[in-house]
Amino acid sequence: MSATSSVVAGRAVAEPAPATHVAGDLPPITDLSLADLGRLVAELGQPAYRADQVAGWLYRSTATGFDEMTNVPGALRRALAERYRFQALETAAERVSGDEETRKVVLRLPDGQLVESVMMRYPQRWDGTGSDRATVCVSTQVGCPVKCSFCATGMMGFTRNLSSGEILEQALYFLRWSRREPPVVRNVVFMGMGEPMLNYDATMAAVSRLVHPTGAGLGVHRLTVSTSGWLPGIERLAADPLAVRLAVSLHAPNDALRDTLVPLNRRFPVADLMAACRSYQRVTGRRVTFEYTLLDGVNDTPELAAELSALLAGMDAHINLIPMNPVADLPFAPSAPAAVDAFHAVLRDRGLICTVRRQMGRDIQAACGQLRAEVRERGRGRRSPQNGDAPAVTDVAGAR
Repeated sequence: MSATSSVVAGRAVAEPAPATHVAGDLPPITDLSLADLGRLVAELGQPAYRADQVAGWLYRSTATGFDEMTNVPGALRRALAERYRFQALETAAERVSGDEETRKVVLRLPDGQLVESVMMRYPQRWDGTGSDRATVCVSTQVGCPVKCSFCATGMMGFTRNLSSGEILEQALYFLRWSRREPPVVRNVVFMGMGEPMLNYDATMAAVSRLVHPTGAGLGVHRLTVSTSGWLPGIERLAADPLAVRLAVSLHAPNDALRDTLVPLNRRFPVADLMAACRSYQRVTGRRVTFEYTLLDGVNDTPELAAELSALLAGMDAHINLIPMNPVADLPFAPSAPAAVDAFHAVLRDRGLICTVRRQMGRDIQAACGQLRAEVRERGRGRRSPQNGDAPAVTDVAGAR
């Protein structure tokens, strides 16, 4: 596969390269834009409204095959099935947390590569406010070239970018499931495996079909793209007509520490990153979320909390403190609850909007990359070091 490249921390990093399909496999119909779908239907001699009907079955139903599109003529269904796959992804493994609030899947791509997606369900608050809701976290690459030092995905290296359809279908997997088992997914976050900004075109193509009324029909404000700090992507997002919400994986308030945790910082240091975030905010008017994974004895002191509050002074920012999910073979551990509380208190006392993310799915290895690593190792006949005493993986290979 050919790809252009940029340098991150002295390494060549692949920029968006088109995903490829196994020879002889039909391409997924979800790789088509809505405009392309319309042209295809016209070329097949059908009226324009048939494209909207097909899109309805693809994006807003529980259908899993062309034969289920009951209001579409049989001739059109057969013509589509001869040219495209209805779905590109197969379920390789699935886990559900003990409280049933987290559901994680490993999905097999047409070329046999594996990616992870996870759905998190949030019940109504104890005081009766809010409502049941569900959020899906999707991957944009197989592996990740950024290699954050505390991330399981970073240990895998980088294989390739996902196509727009492969990204989109992760969200559709859980949209279909949640239509049968409400609450229906309302939010999609691009925070799974990979750096979305290094696969910008495919990521935003998936976004466009998720938000379009003829597509999945989600609100633009319901989608969030996360980045470890790829500035060209942040700049593109600010100028994009579909300027969805931005989240930045910060994890440290200064270059000395962030260089060790997020190697991309050596290319785009904190001052430049913050300038890009402030520019995004000026252009879009949107609040920026800063993700901060708390690592025991590394980045969780009150002094660093004070430095972080000074860094974000004057911004409309939301700080999401994330207790680390432990990853075997990495020299990091979650911060103690007292350290989390103290860090949170410093930020809150200085007037910043700050929340501590609920720990979800620890019993099913919900941290990015963990379950995929286990499935891959099992496929090679070895036990993954991440497996521990977690519940057994449910094997559903070949299921759709």
